[in-house]
Amino acid sequence: MVNKDSVRFNVLEAISVVANKLSDSKLRIRKTQEFSKAQERLDSYFKTKSSATWILCGIISHYFDNEGDGCNFNKLSNFFCVPVMKVVSYTSDIETLLKKGYITNTVGLDSEEVGIQNCFELSSEFLQSIISNKKISITDKNEGEDFVFSTIRKMGRLIDNPFAPNCDKTLQIKDMETKLSNNAFFSSVIKLVSDFHDRMFFYDCCSDLLDGHESHLSTTLDNVYADNKFILADDFLNESHILLKTDLIEFTQKGNLMDSEVQPTAKAKEMLLGEKAKFFTKSAKGTEIIQPQSIKQKALFYARENEAEINRLKSSLHEENLRPIQKRLLEKGLPQGIAVLLYGAPGTGKTESVYQIAKETGRQILHVDISSAKSCWFGESEKNIKKVFTDYRSLCKTAKSDKNGKMPILLFNEADAILSKRKDSASGNVVQTENAMQNIILEEMEKLEGIMICTTNLATNLDTAFERRFLFKIKFENPTVEAKQKIWKSKLDWLNDDMILSVAQNYDLSGGQIDNIVRKITMDEILTGKRPDLNELHQLCKSERLGNAEKRIGFF
Repeated sequence: MVNKDSVRFNVLEAISVVANKLSDSKLRIRKTQEFSKAQERLDSYFKTKSSATWILCGIISHYFDNEGDGCNFNKLSNFFCVPVMKVVSYTSDIETLLKKGYITNTVGLDSEEVGIQNCFELSSEFLQSIISNKKISITDKNEGEDFVFSTIRKMGRLIDNPFAPNCDKTLQIKDMETKLSNNAFFSSVIKLVSDFHDRMFFYDCCSDLLDGHESHLSTTLDNVYADNKFILADDFLNESHILLKTDLIEFTQKGNLMDSEVQPTAKAKEMLLGEKAKFFTKSAKGTEIIQPQSIKQKALFYARENEAEINRLKSSLHEENLRPIQKRLLEKGLPQGIAVLLYGAPGTGKTESVYQIAKETGRQILHVDISSAKSCWFGESEKNIKKVFTDYRSLCKTAKSDKNGKMPILLFNEADAILSKRKDSASGNVVQTENAMQNIILEEMEKLEGIMICTTNLATNLDTAFERRFLFKIKFENPTVEAKQKIWKSKLDWLNDDMILSVAQNYDLSGGQIDNIVRKITMDEILTGKRPDLNELHQLCKSERLGNAEKRIGFF
């Protein structure tokens, strides 16, 4: 069955016939029957007069011959082999092609704006139509989201153009900004930033963001401020510039002028991109998102008092319970956030408990590695920890907007360094940085609306300001004899009850240490094909404790 949108002749073949005749023709065409037939078909297909068809065929030919390169007046003059002024005389035809949406102007804002420095590209919809040999279908353009994005890109290209005089850049960008001053994004930027050149810097950074990369500070200063570059560089590096103070620009890498990079902040991305901001947001340093489906299900065994607390926490975090709990807390004027501290000896299952709770309740984990969040650049650690909470709030916001979305868990694993008692700030810069990080976390915990879980091995050194902010404080100790029996049975189901009781009673091992022994047994099974007897199992348990300082219960 023939597609109703298909064209009855080969469009690309007709374009090739016309373009071959026009190339180097000096626009003096001796028409052949083949040429006339192809041109007549294209005039009807493009709905243009012949002169506009010629210009369009020239642009298309240049596109295919130069790997998608844009075409300007000079390139068209070379194609036709005529002076540039001759091509300029066809400006009205170019404007027609712009209005129809067949081509786009990479510099000018509006379709009717055509200048000698303009460069023209084929629109994606037009290109798709001629390649697929279908009727041309161009979506109506308006001043919506995509129009703002294309305008920002045009501004960026103009600002980055080393051959465009600064006065021309300023005039053209001012004209673009004026025509879009009622747009929500541009009006917000104008209100926040009074100086036009500061706004140019911001627009250039937004253009780089849309193109998928950060902005090099030195290069962007060159493009915008020229002679005042070093004065403005001081403002940026001292973080006193208006774009930093209004939270529109942030450093992604801060050093000297030559190696510093900046980008729009989360606030600026939200202004420009709305819901699409999440596609342009990099996670804070030292964090990763763990999906619940990627967590392997694992049986955990607790002491009875621990099990009751873990079950209460787990039950609270099931979605059907969490929403009414938070609603009731809000009504009573109480904090909605669920902050949890899991503390105790290493290897007792603190981190694994968080993973299993996340899997059971279907929640993502935003996992924070504290050592990676600390930066060698003084002052950057505070920014990193702020970004952790910014990223977390963004994830929560996304979850709220999704009917089936669930608030993720913010996990600070092995958080001893940030939960310990604050020190005298006179001790040095490192202590000042750690204290500043703690203050940020304390402030964020006060306004927490989600789920935050911290694990630590050193609760005795916990700062009292943190202690009162944790709703759940659950201590993990080495498992009881009963719990150890269950762990051994779950790991090595071929052990008989007497063997299990013997090792459970005689060795005070954590779940992590039992895992190590199970791994060794598994390796030996592969290497020798044998399983250990009771004596060998005891020997493995003894060697797991450094210095053989195992706690013995009874005799062996």
